[in-house]
Amino acid sequence: MTKNGRRFAGLWLGMALALGACDSDDGPGEGPEDAGVTDGGSGDSGTPDAGAPDAGPEPTSEQGDGVSRETTTVAGILVDRYAWTDAQGRPRTVSLKRQSPASHGGYAVQMTYQVPAGAEWRTVTVDGTAGGEAGFGYFVAHELYRTFDNGTSGTIAGRHGEDDSPLGLGFPVEASRSEITPASTSASHRFTLRYPKWGTRAAMANVTEATAAADAAHQKFMVPVTIQWVFQKGTDFPRIDTRMDLSEATAGQLSFDMRGPYGVVEFADAAASATLNNVQWGDSLHHFTTGVAAAGALTTEANWTWNEPIGNTRKYHALLARHPTSGLLYELGLVELKLGQDTGLVYGGYSLNTGTTRAASGRALLSGGFSAGEWPFQSAQYSGLSAATPVTGKKFAWGSSPFYGSALGSVYFNAGASLPITAFPASRALVYRTCLVLGVSPYTDAAPKSLARLTAESDAPSCATDAPL
Repeated sequence: MTKNGRRFAGLWLGMALALGACDSDDGPGEGPEDAGVTDGGSGDSGTPDAGAPDAGPEPTSEQGDGVSRETTTVAGILVDRYAWTDAQGRPRTVSLKRQSPASHGGYAVQMTYQVPAGAEWRTVTVDGTAGGEAGFGYFVAHELYRTFDNGTSGTIAGRHGEDDSPLGLGFPVEASRSEITPASTSASHRFTLRYPKWGTRAAMANVTEATAAADAAHQKFMVPVTIQWVFQKGTDFPRIDTRMDLSEATAGQLSFDMRGPYGVVEFADAAASATLNNVQWGDSLHHFTTGVAAAGALTTEANWTWNEPIGNTRKYHALLARHPTSGLLYELGLVELKLGQDTGLVYGGYSLNTGTTRAASGRALLSGGFSAGEWPFQSAQYSGLSAATPVTGKKFAWGSSPFYGSALGSVYFNAGASLPITAFPASRALVYRTCLVLGVSPYTDAAPKSLARLTAESDAPSCATDAPL
């Protein structure tokens, strides 16, 4: 391994331990990221301010060809509810929380879709109306865990008494939406906010080297973030585009990952007591899957494999949960969807477990040899997993390498694997897109692939492609 590779290894292992220590107890409404309920202007912890009401045209309802929008309430929450007909000609909805004088908006609080029930159809509800982290689709980004020139380690935000990864739902948003005419077959809704990121005043050529510890060497950036939802007739899954505007920084001043879309929703037909069954993902190198039986429950003792090459499969993340009454497996997933000239992101970090299996390594999930921070996506590792007891926490997020905003040109995954990274694009804009996958999971013992993985492997995934951000 090269000198830089050794630095990456040390940095990654430290970051993995730090993330595990910070987030191991995270559940809905718990953990350090709840400090992200902020004043909206500075990123400091506090009570949300009023913010500006949603911008955009009224009336309160618009009807197109297979797509519509209405202003309504869900569990007392003011929303823009979008409806569209999916690939089976059945209705689906997403209710996006509006900014109001009382609270911030910018994310989904309820979603519905229909599945066959004998000769009829029944509606499945995805609920995100309760809890400190409830809802889905908001932005979160962790700052790089650094070593400092005074011998300490941590984040720059932490040195200034601030949360390095506040929840995006704690910031005011401005909203705009596409006009829906009678001929419209798609609709888009856009939220913009400013998200805090601490960095250095002087750009660093290599952020894995020691960072100056002096407060005067640091700078706080308020980074513009835009999130756009797209709904399209004839497709099952909405698309969520995310754009970070780095125009106020230069390469090497910042270093962070991107965890949005992020949130906690009861996706097993709104059953809060639904227990987790399996986790799957595809990062930049390999497929990962836990090997729990379809009738079983996820624990730290689950068998796992992380050595099947990803090949040309789109990157994805899936969480499965079992309904307590029906026994059905439901699924929440995200799949990367590149459009046009998109390059996509680099997914994954340094881990001795990538490229191996539980059987070969002997390492249990969340053991000393396989920490929570080594998972490329936030998921069941922050749901209180134990060796024997089923759990019900459903935190779920996207993820990326933590070196975006830096001047690095490559990242290491282990001693023998590295990939190039465009950490600071010439356009000064980071753009990525994900399909939000919801459904009854097709996972069985004989065919153990999630709906998200099958979507990622599809030549033509049933996801909205109109109106790229």
